[in-house]
Amino acid sequence: MKNTLQEIKDKLTLENAINEDKKRELLALLEELEGEMGIAGSGDEMRNISSQVKRSTEEVIKEEKDPDLIEKVLGDLKDSVTEFEVSHPKLFEKVNNISAMLASMGI
Repeated sequence: MKNTLQEIKDKLTLENAINEDKKRELLALLEELEGEMGIAGSGDEMRNISSQVKRSTEEVIKEEKDPDLIEKVLGDLKDSVTEFEVSHPKLFEKVNNISAMLASMGI
C-alpha cells in the first residue's frame, strides 16, 4: 500500500504536463490519504484503494486521455472506498477529494 502511494507520488513529481499548483495540491492530498489509510488498517481493502488511486492517477496523467475510461476508473475508485463511509469518514472524504481533483484534471 505504502509502496503504491509512493509510486504515484514519484510519477506525479516527474510529470510535466500537470499544472504545478494542482500537482502540489494532489501530492498533499495523497499524503493525507496515506495517513488516513494507516489509521484504517493495512488489509486487502486498503491495498485495493491504493491500487484504484494509482490506476485513476495514471489514466488522468496520460497524454492521450480516454474520457470514458477515466470516468470508469474514477467510479471504481469511489466504489472501493464506499464501505468506509461510516467507519472511516475521513478516509472516505480524502478519496472523494482526490477523485474530484483527478476528474477536474482529466475531463
